[in-house]
Amino acid sequence: MLIDSHCHINSEELRLDARGIISRAIDADVRKMLIVGCDYEDSCEAVALAETFSQLGLYASVGIHPHEAKRYDDIPGEFHRLIHNSRVAAVGEIGLDYHYDHSPRDVQKKMFELQLEFAENNNMPVVLHIREAMRDAMEILTQHRGLKMLFHCYSGGLEYLDEVLGMGGMCAFGGAITWKGAGADELREIIRRIPAENILLETDSPYMTPVPLRGKLNEPANVKYVYDAAARERKITVPELAEIVERNARNFFGWD
Repeated sequence: MLIDSHCHINSEELRLDARGIISRAIDADVRKMLIVGCDYEDSCEAVALAETFSQLGLYASVGIHPHEAKRYDDIPGEFHRLIHNSRVAAVGEIGLDYHYDHSPRDVQKKMFELQLEFAENNNMPVVLHIREAMRDAMEILTQHRGLKMLFHCYSGGLEYLDEVLGMGGMCAFGGAITWKGAGADELREIIRRIPAENILLETDSPYMTPVPLRGKLNEPANVKYVYDAAARERKITVPELAEIVERNARNFFGWD
């Protein structure tokens, strides 16, 4: 059984073919998928999809992405209802993104801290989006060490790996581990080094398409290529890796 711990079936690129995408994922032995929210509307759609396809192993997260932080002065009140839905498994994706700076950095930080407190108050894990902002993110996260944290599309490199692991953080890896280049080489080194209990795998579909499908829209069925690459680097079989990831996802998200 494979797991896609981060996908955007609710995205503009994928939502019209949601049923087909989920069917292809099931055919590829993907049995659990987390549909991720990036703003209020997106989160509502993630929850609706998770409810509609609950028997097929879909769950949702609700959150405000750093790109969208400038649109909000506070966490929408409706999030307090969504968070108690049985298909909601996490708060996210939340964090800081200094690559694009679509929202001012002080606004990103404020919304990040509000959502970390929201997760704490509701005893929920968090799915983190941190891009070119690890130093500021870690300063904030050290104030919330009791949270279960998943670094989606981990980009802290070897520089921050020990600090992340010291906080009990989980690291998720996607299609980038199949790419060429120095960044991908470092990710594969991290895959080889990271303890088994800290690994999750994802697609981030429709983005981050793995080799050999680069240039096409990504979807959860393609997580199999991520499993193949990660298993190869760790010198174990895909079934062995799948058992590890399944256990980690169950422990982190609390799903059955």
